[in-house]
Amino acid sequence: MGYIKGSERGQSILFPATVDEYIEAENAVRAIAAFLARVNFEKLEFVRARAAETGRPGYDPRMLMGLFLWGHMNGVRSSRKLERECRRNLEVMWLCENLRPDFKTIADFRKDNGEGIKGVVVEFRLWCMAAGLYGQELVAVDGSKFKAVNSKDRNFTKSKLKHLIERERAKVSEYLEALAQADEAEGAAPELSAEQLKEKIAGIEKYLAQHEELRRQLETSGESQVSLTDPEARLMKTAKGSEVSYNVQTVVDSKHKLIAAYEVTNERNDLGQLARMATQAKEALQVEELTVLADSGYCEGNALKECEEAGITTFVPVPESKAAKRLGIFGQDQFRYDQEHDVYVCPQGEELHHRQTVKDRERNKTFKVYATKACSGCPLRAQCTTSRQGRRIKRWVDQGVIDRLQQRNRGQPELLKQRKLLAEHPFGTIKRAMNQGYFLLKGLKQVGTETGLTVLSYNLKRVLNIMGVEKMISSMETTNAWST
Repeated sequence: MGYIKGSERGQSILFPATVDEYIEAENAVRAIAAFLARVNFEKLEFVRARAAETGRPGYDPRMLMGLFLWGHMNGVRSSRKLERECRRNLEVMWLCENLRPDFKTIADFRKDNGEGIKGVVVEFRLWCMAAGLYGQELVAVDGSKFKAVNSKDRNFTKSKLKHLIERERAKVSEYLEALAQADEAEGAAPELSAEQLKEKIAGIEKYLAQHEELRRQLETSGESQVSLTDPEARLMKTAKGSEVSYNVQTVVDSKHKLIAAYEVTNERNDLGQLARMATQAKEALQVEELTVLADSGYCEGNALKECEEAGITTFVPVPESKAAKRLGIFGQDQFRYDQEHDVYVCPQGEELHHRQTVKDRERNKTFKVYATKACSGCPLRAQCTTSRQGRRIKRWVDQGVIDRLQQRNRGQPELLKQRKLLAEHPFGTIKRAMNQGYFLLKGLKQVGTETGLTVLSYNLKRVLNIMGVEKMISSMETTNAWST
């Protein structure tokens, strides 16, 4: 028994008459083309959105946008790789109508149309909302670190520079001493010649000068670190240790896990991101009220207050203070606050009254300080305070915001568990299934454009999984005005 035989490579064959016959009805490129055909590229101010009447004709931005969208959906993001696919991939040939732009044209389109690409992301979200694919009631906020185009060796913090400068100065001193000994040595030849030592000293002094200049730059700018390849990237803690990265924030709708809003920052943690991302999601989903879930890394009083004032209901775990536990004394949660009389009641039943008001400029908060004179004779004093003045309790003047949050958390604990299922799904898909956990571009602006393409491709893949190609195209044709 032989093998299945194919055609001889030199044999003449009759291909189908059109490329369209190679692309099945449920191929994703048909959905890409149908969507982009309904987007007003001129209104989004794409370069060459209207064909020039004179000069050499340019490529239609709809075609180049489709090429990038196909690339991000299929894990092909490099402009050089996309150029290659235009010459060999039938899906791309169909989508680009057999045009073959070079890599520079492809890269320049992405570089020059950042705002337009963001607009296309919005257009797709508007259609999804018109088609009822967003629940517009409950969302989850989360952030994840995406590796930047900058190695750790090309990133310098103040402590790293201090260590390098001390080591290099010590090494220069060591070689200078060896050079002096080589000059005085008689008889046996030294391990390194004088010329070799001078070369080593010159090389180290070159690096020493560079590192000292970097330290001066940090002191002048007030920054804590500097990256040489991508100046806007920052060293951040990740699940795999520390990497030079960007912090990508997303807001995920609960109905179909579609991304409603996104942003790229170079902040090393999520602490100040909640209010901004929640407000963006509320505006994007065009609602007056919204429920937002987030993890404890987003728990910051001023942000929670801002959300409450904007009609955004938050569910965020409140981290416990470890200071009292570390000192082995009663935590503040063991003191009951009497709102009517504005006093705290300690475990021994004594009242702590408001003594003074202090401002914490670093945290941008005002605190009321409560104290009592009963600590001196209290039998539980050793379990309550280590201060000679007795126990002091600081209460943020807007602590009611935190109290109401904790009450909501206790009332609906299942929402805190739901957050993880919603917020982490897109990042898992993007990083693992789509292999887009790192950036190819540099700088916040260009990285934001790259993220927009990733978010759009993720949302499109989700919709195709939910609806299928034919149903999606049919819905676009029948859904009433959704474009901006």
